[in-house]
Parts: sequence; C-alpha cells; structure tokens
Amino acid sequence: ISKVAVQAHIFYSDLTYDVIQKTNNIPVKFDLYITTVSNYKKSFIERFIKGRTKANKYQIKLVMNKGRDVLPLLIQFKNVVKNYKYLCHIHTKKSKHNKIYHSWRRYLYNNLLGSVETVSEILTDFENNEKLGFILPESYNNIILNHGKKLNPINKNNINFLLNTTFPDKKYQVGKILDFPIGNMFWSRVSAVHQIFELNISDQFPTEKWQTDFTIMHAIERFWLFLVKINGYYYKKIFKSYD
Repeated sequence: ISKVAVQAHIFYSDLTYDVIQKTNNIPVKFDLYITTVSNYKKSFIERFIKGRTKANKYQIKLVMNKGRDVLPLLIQFKNVVKNYKYLCHIHTKKSKHNKIYHSWRRYLYNNLLGSVETVSEILTDFENNEKLGFILPESYNNIILNHGKKLNPINKNNINFLLNTTFPDKKYQVGKILDFPIGNMFWSRVSAVHQIFELNISDQFPTEKWQTDFTIMHAIERFWLFLVKINGYYYKKIFKSYD
C-alpha cells in the first residue's frame, strides 16, 4: 500500500509530460491523482499517461473550471486523503500574459520533484522528524515582492473564516501572515492539514474570472501553515535548484 500521493491539477494539458516526468522521480510507491476541466483534456491525459507513469495507480477526474487548482484538490482528495501519510500537490501554472510563470513553475517543480535525490531527501526528512508537517520551496525570485508579508483585509477575513469554520470553538483571529507556499505547490504530512479536506466550502469559490488575489483560493494558499502550526507541526522551506 502506498503512503505517498500526488495530486496534480492539469489545466494546461500540454504540460502533462512535465507532470509525469517529475512525478516519476518519486523513488517509492506512489499514487497519482489528476484533475482537469474538459473531456478533451481528460482523454488526452488518459492516452498520454498510459505506460508512461511509474505511479502504482492513477485516477483522472473531470472537474468544473472553478477554484483554480485548490477546489479540485479538495474535491478529489476529500474521501481518500486519510489513506495516505504524505501528499504532494502541484499544478500546471502558466500564463499567456506573464512569461515569468514558465520559469516560476519550473522552479517549483524542480524544488519539489526535481530528481530522485531531491524527493528522497524530502521523504527522509519527513520520516526522521515526526513533527515536520509541511515542506515548501523558498519564494521564487521577485514574486514575493508582489505578495509581501502584509495581510490585506479581504484575505485576512477569508483566513479568519477558514479558521473559525475549521475550529469553531477556538475563536482564532489572524494577526499577521505566516510564510506561505506562493504558487500553492508543496509536500505535506496529511495529519498536519487533514481538516481542510473535511470542510464543506465549495460554494465559497467564485466563478473563474482570472482573479489575481482576494478570493478563497488565495486565502487557502495562506491558510496551510496556520493549520500546520495549530496541529502542532512545524514547516520547512527548501531551496534545491534555482532553475
């Protein structure tokens, strides 16, 4: 039985090769879960992945184009996440308007899944440190300058909503922002974040209008590490490869 799962939201099906190539660097048995947004893309991915992935098993699920990579992750993993010890989440981050996304995506992929050695080190780190709950890449280049550490009121309210929905008896209020996985790709110990998959918040996700901030998706990106710390775990930032 696999302890490791990868969930990949493949919006841009031309990047399927990259997803398969990188996940094939996982040196242990793993299961691969894929979401995409059209029948055409699903068929393409199914044809492409067959015989190419080293995954123990894989599932390709059709989802609405809503909630970017975040809602598909929550939907696909809701009923299976408890079967795994570790989760890696990636997606096909790309923009027709901003060329930096190509190098940013490559940076995130390489830091999380760039080689057998990289993945081995990450999994060994988790196995040797039972309170390590989450591993995220260092912020890429100048992307952090656009996000900063200041928490705007809309994201703050959304994070408070997530905290109070997850922990209704605690009355948590966000003060300042923690680090967060900018780009929303990471490795996690499932027990450090499991509650997020139990929430029924699908109706909080807006219709896709290429929003750049201030949505529940952006709040969840900033929520992971609050959840990790509340659950008694710590997180670690890694820097393996700049390219």
